Amino acid sequence: MKMYRKKAWICAITFTFTLCFYTFSFAQYENIKGVQFKNGSIVYGKVIKMDSNEIQIETNDGKIISSKFDDVESLIKEGEEESFKNLSKPWHTWEIGTEISYIQYEETSMMKEKGMMYGIVSSYAYHHYFMSKAELKFAYGQLDYDGATWDGFPLTMTGIPNYMLEIRGLLGYDFVRKAITITPYSGIGFRWLNDNSQEKYFGGYKRISNYLYIPIGLEVVTNLGKGWSLGAAGEYDLLLRGKQRSCLSDIDPGFNNIENDQTKGYGVRGSISITKKYEKIGFLIEPYVKYWSISDSYANPITYYGVPTGYVVFEPKNNSTEMGCKLAVTF
Repeated sequence: MKMYRKKAWICAITFTFTLCFYTFSFAQYENIKGVQFKNGSIVYGKVIKMDSNEIQIETNDGKIISSKFDDVESLIKEGEEESFKNLSKPWHTWEIGTEISYIQYEETSMMKEKGMMYGIVSSYAYHHYFMSKAELKFAYGQLDYDGATWDGFPLTMTGIPNYMLEIRGLLGYDFVRKAITITPYSGIGFRWLNDNSQEKYFGGYKRISNYLYIPIGLEVVTNLGKGWSLGAAGEYDLLLRGKQRSCLSDIDPGFNNIENDQTKGYGVRGSISITKKYEKIGFLIEPYVKYWSISDSYANPITYYGVPTGYVVFEPKNNSTEMGCKLAVTF
């Protein structure tokens, strides 16, 4: 009788161990949603066999795919499918939202202009190994001026209307490793800023600033699972050409409008983003900082009804810092 009890206990323990082993193995397989191979291909489906020699996957359409385990680059676990999407098929994202920022502009002449800007932003990105992206921003704000007149008398103004437009086109390549996507990129950007001090001061005039530049950056996005992702981006902006237009005819119709070329300068920017994606839409919050440093421009003469006055105008060395936050909806 004791011998039968002993055998029964051995059988029960063996059965329990075997059941736990297969349950654990099944749970491990259930957590795997696909396989990325070393040749770059991706197969999504249910893993039905996996050992040191072989892996078998049953695809969604019922096919059984077998391969050597040595050919596997990585296993795609639950929650990581989004990170590998761009390697298996094209996908795109459209984003629209709003920005609020604080901007401060300074010149070596001790002139400062600062205030809040409020904007609308939109972008469209297409991914399939390569990344292509178009961005658009329009912002408005009323800035405060602290400086001096041409004669050196102190001058302050408040509520100067400012308009900003920025258009960018970017190209990059997505490097995906498990839950992390790294995208180096470059492209072309154009920034337009319109300052309207003539609306606040009889001696003021419209100033239009244009920057044509090359952005060179790196973006990193980490998939946190359950629709959450964390991103960070850093960028250097190489100024190709800047042009400052001073509409002196706003002071007196006899004065000429002057355009000063700016050939040396750069910008840097950085941001951190948190995104939550649902089935059809997502939400994004992105604090950021942008900085521009522009060197002295070339000087051009002032004329009065075509007659040289002996004075020249140039755009002094300046820098601007913008700190803000973007709130957007993604589709």
